Amino acid sequence: MFQSTGKITSCLTLVLLVLGPQTAGASTWNFASGGTSAISTGSSYGNRVTFSQGLESLRVTAWSNTGSTPQHSFETAALGHFSTGLGVCNRDEGSVTSCISGSLLHQVDNVSQQDLVLYLFDTLQAMQALTIDPYGVWDRDVSFWVGTVSPTLNLSGSTFASLATLGFGPQVNSLNSAGEAALTIGLGGLVGNALLVGARNPADGTADRFKIRSLVTTVPISVVPVPAALWLFASALGALTCFKRGRAC
Repeated sequence: MFQSTGKITSCLTLVLLVLGPQTAGASTWNFASGGTSAISTGSSYGNRVTFSQGLESLRVTAWSNTGSTPQHSFETAALGHFSTGLGVCNRDEGSVTSCISGSLLHQVDNVSQQDLVLYLFDTLQAMQALTIDPYGVWDRDVSFWVGTVSPTLNLSGSTFASLATLGFGPQVNSLNSAGEAALTIGLGGLVGNALLVGARNPADGTADRFKIRSLVTTVPISVVPVPAALWLFASALGALTCFKRGRAC
């Protein structure tokens, strides 16, 4: 006979510890060409690259604050998919063809204009880490925003000041020394379905330039379901464990 609900709870706790926490593992999105499976849509301003892993997809677009209405508002840029990661060609850097073939202009940079890369997920993600590659010796300061936004978000006509109205959280800056080595930046596990990344905003007079090599995300614990069947199994296994030990739970 079961004598104590407290002892039953102890047995269930033991079983759940054995089974392990119900969380999903980390996903590493590799943006270097030949990395994570990708499909490109378009080859000019406003193009998109869609990456996929399992059932999850990630849509990536490029933007820059080169718009004139309102002044310095966001408008579409061209997203480049290179051997070292993703880069941006904005509308003030010449034709897309000449931009992509240049050695500097396809970086994510803050020289005259602010380049941005927008990542949109199908589901909420905890943003963990971003790896950038400067492709030469450059300052490597990064600004980023995480938010829960419309899955059809269009940044055209928006500004840095209006990002909060779209569902983004506050700007976070990662200030780093100049160098040519790839650099991994912690994103603090901030949760959302969108990540917006750019070179430091506003620029401090020193050019920040890099490509974005990879992104690591995890599924937040709050959105990982624990199946009812698991609890039933845990209950039965817990009781069986206690009976095999020759005592009541």
